[in-house]
Amino acid sequence: MSVEPVAPPEERPRPESGPPGGPEFAHEILEFPPLGSSGGHPVAHRRWEELVSDIHIRGHGLDDVWNALTDPYAIAQWFADADEFWAAPGRESALDFNDGEFFWCRTVAAEPPHEGRALLEHLWRWVGVGPATTVRWELSEPTGGVVRVRVVERATNPPSDWRSWNGMGWPGILDQLAEHLRTGRRQRWPWRRMGPYVQTELPLGTFEAWSTLTSIPALQFWLGRSSGTLVEGDRVDFTIGDASGTASLAVTRHVEANQSFPSFQPRLEFTLHRLGWPGPLDGHLWIEPAGLGRSVLQVFHSGWERFGQLAEAPVDRALLTAFWASAFGRLVLLMGGPPGEAPGSGTDGPGPHAWSR
Repeated sequence: MSVEPVAPPEERPRPESGPPGGPEFAHEILEFPPLGSSGGHPVAHRRWEELVSDIHIRGHGLDDVWNALTDPYAIAQWFADADEFWAAPGRESALDFNDGEFFWCRTVAAEPPHEGRALLEHLWRWVGVGPATTVRWELSEPTGGVVRVRVVERATNPPSDWRSWNGMGWPGILDQLAEHLRTGRRQRWPWRRMGPYVQTELPLGTFEAWSTLTSIPALQFWLGRSSGTLVEGDRVDFTIGDASGTASLAVTRHVEANQSFPSFQPRLEFTLHRLGWPGPLDGHLWIEPAGLGRSVLQVFHSGWERFGQLAEAPVDRALLTAFWASAFGRLVLLMGGPPGEAPGSGTDGPGPHAWSR
């Protein structure tokens, strides 16, 4: 049997048809996608949660409880300071704790007592920039002169500690209401030696958002950086405000994405230093997913005990709260606009103080 000789590659015939500039080869005309390119991709990430808390109040009628909840002076005795627009449907107002932190609220419905029931529903955002949740106060007078107060808070994609933080907080708030009605005494919390706690939604996923916010150009814009980096062991000097001087953030630990179990999300641990303070504050900056292409950035401080046993919160606590809320607002601007808009869909043009986006 004879075997036909095989021509060397350079002498083999090639297809005569093909694009201008050269002949076609199999890899140019046949579909042959790489492995892992079949197109699997996330479509949605939705998580809805609800907290329900009850208390039964004896010795007071529905009108008394309603007044304690909706009258601005009365609610200031057991929860937080309120202005004249509190509980007015369609109006916005603050529930202010007088230590820099507050809830910014929008009243949705206020239905006074009628046929043994009453309802107050509002939206609120922590420090005005946190994710919005719905709060619904349901008052009823079932039997025996007992008023049941049920509060229902609903959130979509809240931070991971929302269930424990808010879930444990509501029973204490309801107890304050009941104790104030029982005794007539002021039942407000004292100022908290932990905090401020500030959070905001970002229009990017966690990894992309963290990469953006930790870069030096971004730090100059949103944090007011004058020198330094967020590298572990380094420190960032920044301006708190035009009339408020400077501070320094010393990084004690910087965990990048996929480096720490169980969340694998990046985070920063630091100490905050400022001239005139008796010592530094401890700080944490971390990020979590909040749905597809969205995230929640949070910052938290502790260590105010170093300032001594003060009856009122130090002025710098309110200053620091306002700084983080403003800084997070600039960060949202840097990433393409307020939550709910696609990146880049916000108003073009310069940012605050002629900063270009």
